[in-house]
Amino acid sequence: MTNNTVEITPVMPEGRLRELNEKNIEAVKLAESIAFNFHPETIKSIALLVTKMNSYYSNLIEGNNTTPAEIDKALENEFSKNPVKRNLEFEHVAHIEVQKKIEELLLNNADFDICTIEFLKWIHREFYTIIPDEFRNVTGPGGAKINIEPGEFRKFNVYVGNHLAIDHSDIEGSMNYFCKSYKTEKFGSLEKITAAGASHHRLAYIHPFADGNGRTARLFTHAYLIKAGINSRDLWSLSRGFARDRNLYYSRLANADEKRLHDTDGRGVLSERRLAEFCFYFSETIADQIKFMSSLFEFSKLFDRIKRYVESDGTLNSESFLILKETILKGTIKRGSIPEITGMPERTGRRELRRLLDKGLLNSDSPKGELKIAFPATVLEYYFPKLYPAY
Repeated sequence: MTNNTVEITPVMPEGRLRELNEKNIEAVKLAESIAFNFHPETIKSIALLVTKMNSYYSNLIEGNNTTPAEIDKALENEFSKNPVKRNLEFEHVAHIEVQKKIEELLLNNADFDICTIEFLKWIHREFYTIIPDEFRNVTGPGGAKINIEPGEFRKFNVYVGNHLAIDHSDIEGSMNYFCKSYKTEKFGSLEKITAAGASHHRLAYIHPFADGNGRTARLFTHAYLIKAGINSRDLWSLSRGFARDRNLYYSRLANADEKRLHDTDGRGVLSERRLAEFCFYFSETIADQIKFMSSLFEFSKLFDRIKRYVESDGTLNSESFLILKETILKGTIKRGSIPEITGMPERTGRRELRRLLDKGLLNSDSPKGELKIAFPATVLEYYFPKLYPAY
């Protein structure tokens, strides 16, 4: 049995924290200004889109290339008849449901402690409880098929790339040390971002579960960034940044697996230099993704793109653009306000509204309730180009 309390040391790149704090200032400033002109109800609609996007990219990193259009259908309980595709769609539904539960948990209890074994096991258990039974297995030592136990640590040893993950008998001790080391209250606001990056690697390094470690780590990191105050509104996706160059993401993780390089490379078992490099990459990825999303939220350009979509659709009248624009600006609109917004006769306005609802461009909590903006996969290439491929 190894000395598991130090095997993941150093837990923070202590020698580079000042530089990393300066780097994180940029990300914080960008996060403070993202979509600040948008109505809160519109932000909720954008956040739902980003949640789906986060699932898309997190699962894409794992080799699941289910399209956004297929994800939308799965969320409406319309699953593929192909059993392999169906199981992949369930992965997306599970990811989205768990992320929503995490956000609700932190919204209702700002003091909730995410750095506990119970919470990490809960993330894993919630994800795999939704996954069909036939998808809950992994190849273990000697090629044997092993059932994944939701929320339970692995009971066998495993290589992750070229790295032999921590011995299964040491997982409990390593995870206790991990949770103690990364308590969010230990860090200032800027250091929390670095701690989110460092803990992301160290959790992947421990590899505590039989499967689903990458998804669990990214969901945990999402929670950590909420606690850091940099993604409380869910308007950008770290997983998109990782997935844009999956090989770079994996190579950065692998580099941080390295043992201490020399006498001046920190005082832990692992390389502090490599951990710092991963944390810089982590911070740069955050800044890059916030910049990208901010560029999509510029009102004038966004409205130009929505107008082009309406013009290209072929079934919508040009007045639909006015309805969509007003809904984005005001957050919600009353059904009876369509004639006033468009200048259309009431009956014509009702028909146009029905088209917008049928296409999923607007939605409502009730048949007669106020209307809110929606972002189905069919409009993504127009509204938010390069966000992710719709089909």
